[in-house]
Amino acid sequence: MKTLVFSCCFLCLGLTSPAQEGDEYVQALWSVINIPDSQTNSSSAIASYINNRCQDDLQKVRSIYSWVITNIIYDKNKPARIILNEDRDKLVTATLKIRRGVCEHFASLFADICSKSGLKSYVIGGYTRQNGSLDRAAHAWCAVLINNKWSLFDPTWDAGSLTTKYFGVSPSVFIQTHMPFDPMQQMLDYPISYDDFDNGRFTAGSDEKYYNYKDSLIKYEKLDPLNQYLITQSRIQNNGTGNTMINTKKSQLKMEIEIINQDRDSANYNEAVGDYNAAVSLFNNFLTYRNNQFKPAKSNMEVREMFKEIRDLIKPAYGLLDSVKHSKALLLLDTGDLEYALEGLLKKVSAQESYFTDYQNTAKEK
Repeated sequence: MKTLVFSCCFLCLGLTSPAQEGDEYVQALWSVINIPDSQTNSSSAIASYINNRCQDDLQKVRSIYSWVITNIIYDKNKPARIILNEDRDKLVTATLKIRRGVCEHFASLFADICSKSGLKSYVIGGYTRQNGSLDRAAHAWCAVLINNKWSLFDPTWDAGSLTTKYFGVSPSVFIQTHMPFDPMQQMLDYPISYDDFDNGRFTAGSDEKYYNYKDSLIKYEKLDPLNQYLITQSRIQNNGTGNTMINTKKSQLKMEIEIINQDRDSANYNEAVGDYNAAVSLFNNFLTYRNNQFKPAKSNMEVREMFKEIRDLIKPAYGLLDSVKHSKALLLLDTGDLEYALEGLLKKVSAQESYFTDYQNTAKEK
């Protein structure tokens, strides 16, 4: 029975390479799919095994897909969930350990093995249409770049079946069943709106503008997480009204943006506290020096440098607190107490600097 499953997989794979579909090529695929269990405990081990036996990227992705859909069981009792910043490594490790899961497990494992096999890949979150109606649960699938062309894969929908209908599907066909939350991930030059998809319209209107998703992907990859969330949020807001699943996605993005802003504010505030404490320590060093009657003797330049070092810590602390005060976070940290402490320290520094100047002048008169 297992042989039948593999044979059907080879016959139904969406991506084709006629020049390589001979017996030798199929035998190579067969040997890769039958990876010894001892070498399937990690995605890195699977990728290494595949890289050592596959002739090209097409054979790699075929082998990875076939292995995943025949070795991971769909868990009907586990709810599907799409989490923005989920630890993918832990997700992949857990999937390989229990050999079952839902869409996020299939997609994450497939994409991870692809990536570790040298194939650029993404996990895409969104929602779907089945049998002419919307599925009200979120879903996850994958995009893989093969021969400089993006193709889409849904290992979950092919898991345990005798076909690979959702292997290497072109974006223009895939959009008929799968709508990404992020319009960029439609991988279409003319992406459709959420409303169009929800109402069974899968071709962009004549008034739609050309969208260079390839350049957008390249730019997106270079952004830090905060700006990735912000630009994704903007694309989603500009792609139509959307349904409850889109609204949930918007709420998730808003929450992640808020978390990053708050984390950044906390880091800036803590750094400002660190600068203040360091400045206080230096100021106390000066007071100790003063209490010792300015002994051992230091040059005027050395003492002035002590005051400069203190001010060089106070100034950036103010700058960090200013960034916290002007943060885009909805919940702002209270910087008042620390600003008051910095102001008090700065006044003490100025007073002691004046005292030192007077002391020097008096010493010269004597």
